[in-house]
Amino acid sequence: MSSWQQIAAKKRKDLADQIPDEWRIDSLQKEDHIRDVTDIPATCGLLSDEEIRIIECDLEGLLARLRIGNWSAVEVLTAFGKCAAIAQQCTNCLSDFFLDEAMQRAVELDTILKETGKPVGPLHGLPFSVKDIFDIANHDTTAGVVSWIGKTPLETAPIVQCMIAAGGIPFVKTNISQGCRLVESQNNIFGTVKNPHNTTLSAGGSSGGEGALVAMKGTPLGLGTDGGGSIRIPAAWNGVYGLKPSAQRFPKYGVRSPGLSDSNPGSAIGPLAIDLSRLRLWCETILSTEPWLQDRDCLPIPWRDVTAPQRLKVGMLINDGVVNPSPPVQRVLKEAAEKLNTAGHDVVELDWSALHYKGSCIIMKMYTEDGGIAMEEALNASGEPVVPRTCTGSSERLLEPKEIWENKRAGKAFSREYLSTWNEEGIDVLLTAPSPHPAPPHGKYV
Repeated sequence: MSSWQQIAAKKRKDLADQIPDEWRIDSLQKEDHIRDVTDIPATCGLLSDEEIRIIECDLEGLLARLRIGNWSAVEVLTAFGKCAAIAQQCTNCLSDFFLDEAMQRAVELDTILKETGKPVGPLHGLPFSVKDIFDIANHDTTAGVVSWIGKTPLETAPIVQCMIAAGGIPFVKTNISQGCRLVESQNNIFGTVKNPHNTTLSAGGSSGGEGALVAMKGTPLGLGTDGGGSIRIPAAWNGVYGLKPSAQRFPKYGVRSPGLSDSNPGSAIGPLAIDLSRLRLWCETILSTEPWLQDRDCLPIPWRDVTAPQRLKVGMLINDGVVNPSPPVQRVLKEAAEKLNTAGHDVVELDWSALHYKGSCIIMKMYTEDGGIAMEEALNASGEPVVPRTCTGSSERLLEPKEIWENKRAGKAFSREYLSTWNEEGIDVLLTAPSPHPAPPHGKYV
């Protein structure tokens, strides 16, 4: 029987072998003194001038060229495949790289366009990446734990199916934190994801691989999940855009991590990208596929164009009663408030610290209500150790059924209290920080 170290090492080797030899960059370009690696794709010589134009093209222009065959799906996938391979070598952001399979689909899409003159959906030929916990048939969903290696799903998650139906092409899965229970993307299989703007800093978690890959322009659109900041933190630390939608807006079936139940009622699927327009396009495209027909827990709410009021009342929350943000974060919040005021909006600073502290106590109980049983089983199955600071839970935090239901009732009451407070304040939107500090050195987050 192989040890967990041997199993993890083989998985890492398999990933390394998936990168073509001709797509490996010179080791001199990865010297430790090079901290900002964001320009390496455009300067290393691996990408042609045309491929650089592809990865730097705005999404609307990219899709328009794909729809008319100005750029083929094969050409676009090759460009992003090269860039993703470079990003992996610089930041350790991937967990799977299945270019051959993706290329087969790209060839099919090019053939369909040539023969019919019609593109396959609004995302025709667009490569996209997904966080490791999204099921893709015949590819491991490791969730960052060794014992899940080889337990390959036979079905693809509905949300990924929706993107494929719209013409998208999945081509990589991205690195995450152990069991998705760490705000830094680190596990015993693939190691730690580095921040491409400064590789000595964290890329965040648990969608850190997505954040790093997007920042390196190794994917035009990525999928992450967020139950406590797992999209918002990597987006902020990697300097990209991320959206954490409402919990039941998009289908979550086929998205898995160790746990006995969906103990976090607010967890959601959302996109990461280099600009805001891509997030909107993703939402509009997915909802056009009627995803509620794929997952009964997804609410049947179509895309709606909504005109926002010309003058918004913005509530600004600096100290949330749990962690007081560091000076750089406070400065950015105040700068944002000044710009909103200049644009004609009303910004009011709120003191909801007591309310947020109460909510944090409730949600932390939900996170650990199983006493760590699920994570313990997942880790013990291979014998791998806990990555430092992973939120595994513990027997001391195990709740009895009565305590679980009491906490769930407290959560319901808290939601009503929060809504009431929001309505009393009369705000349209809440402005607050995605994390209490900028990207920290590895392992040094709050």
